[in-house]
Amino acid sequence: MNKKAEEQGSGEQKVALVTGGTKGIGLAIVHELMSANYIVYATWSHSEESAKQAEHELGLSFANREFHLLRCDVSQKEENVSLIEKIYAEHNRLNVLVNNAGVLKQQDIFQLSEEDWDTTFGVNLKGPFFLLQLVMPRMKKQGGGTVVNIVSIGGQTGGSKAPDYAASKAALICLTQSMARHGAKMNIRVNAVSPGWIDTGIFSPEQAKKIKEEAKVQVPLGRMGTPREVAHAVGFLISPKASYITGHILNVNGGLHMG
Repeated sequence: MNKKAEEQGSGEQKVALVTGGTKGIGLAIVHELMSANYIVYATWSHSEESAKQAEHELGLSFANREFHLLRCDVSQKEENVSLIEKIYAEHNRLNVLVNNAGVLKQQDIFQLSEEDWDTTFGVNLKGPFFLLQLVMPRMKKQGGGTVVNIVSIGGQTGGSKAPDYAASKAALICLTQSMARHGAKMNIRVNAVSPGWIDTGIFSPEQAKKIKEEAKVQVPLGRMGTPREVAHAVGFLISPKASYITGHILNVNGGLHMG
């Protein structure tokens, strides 16, 4: 058995990177991975307060377990390069990449500025592209890995309130499938999870109440989803149970979009 194969079979602790991993769906994914005994690196960009809260929460839930919360603007290639170099310097492997970081700002398309458009695409599409470009050749050398991109129902159906966001997620769906074709030759599976209406706690009490009432009517399962339910889908896709699945978009939307 060669050295690479020995390392893959040695039972060493796996390493994961989750971008935008300090709140909402991202934090739920970090919990999912740490519960599965991963060493997790999670990034944040703007909210230091959220990062501190996440650090406290993870410390309580996973005492004496290794995790790292790092500031990184994924739209900047040099920051991604530094991030990946740090991970490989410390552990010499990355088994799982979850591209979750995203920007969503609802506004009238006719008032959308070029700067807003570029910011959305920089984080939602260019960031995942940079990381896929940086990570996949390294994963190939180490024997393989898995990637999950967090997309959105808006990327499948369009979004009148955030057309830039919907367009960026549609492009990320296509990028997922394109990279799955490349990854198949590298023993790397690339999939996506597409959430629908998820109760991430970002809404005011009044907004949350209104959306939950609308969900009872519009969502076939009659409710909003939870970040944990999205995280469970990610956990499945990175597991051996999904070993014959690549290029797939897994809907977690209560039946709101079936396709």
